[in-house]
Amino acid sequence: MGDKVCLKKGDHRGKRGVIKATQGDRLAVQLDGADEIVHTATEAVTNYSLAARKAWKTEPNRGVGRRKGTGLKDRVSVTIRLDRGVWEEFQKKEEAGIIEDRTEAINEWFREKLAELDDAEPET
Repeated sequence: MGDKVCLKKGDHRGKRGVIKATQGDRLAVQLDGADEIVHTATEAVTNYSLAARKAWKTEPNRGVGRRKGTGLKDRVSVTIRLDRGVWEEFQKKEEAGIIEDRTEAINEWFREKLAELDDAEPET
């Protein structure tokens, strides 16, 4: 109980929630942002909390992100702090499909702002 999960099947496929109760191989999952409780089989969810516990147990000192050599692009993981309202608005746009790929959107915004700063630099 308390594990964060994502539903893999049914009407609520793709929605996330928290396990509120278990009974045999059945789960009661409260959907994020709703009072609704969905009852489903254990094999119909991806258990993010369980995956995180297993990963921590097998490799407690591993860094964030994918292992080196597994990515198709040269990227780095970055942690930033955003105002809560900004992040919530970003997530709303993402859920609405306005932002399709979070990484690409943020990369594009950074590139645009960096180009603006380049244009604003006084020539020496």
